[in-house]
Amino acid sequence: MLNSLKDKDILAVSYYTVALHLQPVFQKLAYQAGNFPVAEQVANQCLSLPISPYLTEEDQSKATQCISK
Repeated sequence: MLNSLKDKDILAVSYYTVALHLQPVFQKLAYQAGNFPVAEQVANQCLSLPISPYLTEEDQSKATQCISK
């Protein structure tokens, strides 16, 4: 979906592509993939969409149409 949004010039970002417990800063805690499956699933699926008081209705419509397909 991220690529589809980018192809239509809709700014969308995935900020947390790696679950928090798997990030290098927490390596000493020895967590492994599978320890927190919900967090891992959210990290794989979460997407930040454009939001702004200056976002036009046209831009909002463009983004929602792209997402709903």
